[in-house]
Amino acid sequence: MIKLFLYASLFLILPGGLESIFWYEVKDTSIKYQNELTLDFPVAKINNKVIYDEVEKRNVTLYQYISKDGFPVYYSRNVDTGVCYDDQCKTLNITLYWNPTGRYLGFELPENEFLSKDDHVPFTEEEYIRLNNLLSDPDLPLGEFTYNQIAAKSKAALYKVDGVSGATAKDVLEYVIKGSAYTTYTIYELVYGSSQAEVEAWTDDAMDDEYVEDILTKAPYHDKIWAIDRVYGRLSELPKSKDILMDLMGTEDFGIAARCLNSLVSEDLLDEELQTQLIDNFHAFDFGMKSKTLVLLKDAKFLSPELVRKLNKNLAEYEVPIIAGILDIYKAKGINDRETIASVQQIVSSENKYLAKKAEEYMSNTGQ
Repeated sequence: MIKLFLYASLFLILPGGLESIFWYEVKDTSIKYQNELTLDFPVAKINNKVIYDEVEKRNVTLYQYISKDGFPVYYSRNVDTGVCYDDQCKTLNITLYWNPTGRYLGFELPENEFLSKDDHVPFTEEEYIRLNNLLSDPDLPLGEFTYNQIAAKSKAALYKVDGVSGATAKDVLEYVIKGSAYTTYTIYELVYGSSQAEVEAWTDDAMDDEYVEDILTKAPYHDKIWAIDRVYGRLSELPKSKDILMDLMGTEDFGIAARCLNSLVSEDLLDEELQTQLIDNFHAFDFGMKSKTLVLLKDAKFLSPELVRKLNKNLAEYEVPIIAGILDIYKAKGINDRETIASVQQIVSSENKYLAKKAEEYMSNTGQ
């Protein structure tokens, strides 16, 4: 997290030439907190479009900052709304920033503006840091509360919130700035509301193979997850990203590997090279990922000889349900080459009666 206080430099040239140049450094009281960028590209152009924000219930302008290659770098929108309770309101004037993946990037206050608690006491530096940390958590329970629920809890607990009479229940207080519950709640709702969805959709429209490749190889963890989820059903359009995705599928990070596998659809297996890459990872998969792979293989239009050969190589080593699933696929697809028959023949004598029966059914189906 980066905290920025902006500085403005003013050069004043008076009659008399360079000797009359005066330099002033004026401290700008703007406050800005910024987290890690998805991709740190220089901004070359700014686009904007009008969107409808469900939180403010009005049209607002969303800004898209793009690189020279047309890749989204980040987004922003200015918020000028009221935070109200018991017919008392105060203005919330703040600029919110998102990464291209919709991940919260940061916030900025206009010059000489500050956030305040009850009795208009300004936030301390520690409270700004805590607010930024709260906003950085997309899974914060605060998002499960409604405005009315917070108000109801406040009336029951005798604690001042945002300068008005009332209180915030203990479970809410854990996720807000003390004395500024409604402000915290409002900003959180703005960050994770319909504007965030608009950000993701706008980025989705701009995604191409090179951009996805950059995210998968250079971006922070959560942004990689976002990109992997967006690849679903689109691998044929993303040849560079396909190879990276298949490499990531073999990582020891289960969260990444499982999502890579889940991004595949049966049509992707029309690519024989992808089939080979998939089965190269298969042996290291856990039971759940193996089971998911069998679903893909079952729905695939064909299985390459190389994939079948590699499955046969370790056939007897897999878990019982996995072996049974492979035998069902072989039977359904009429795979009965000599090597496959020899591999299944070894299972006929298995001590597991269920597996032995499955193998016998397959052998009988092949005429053996």
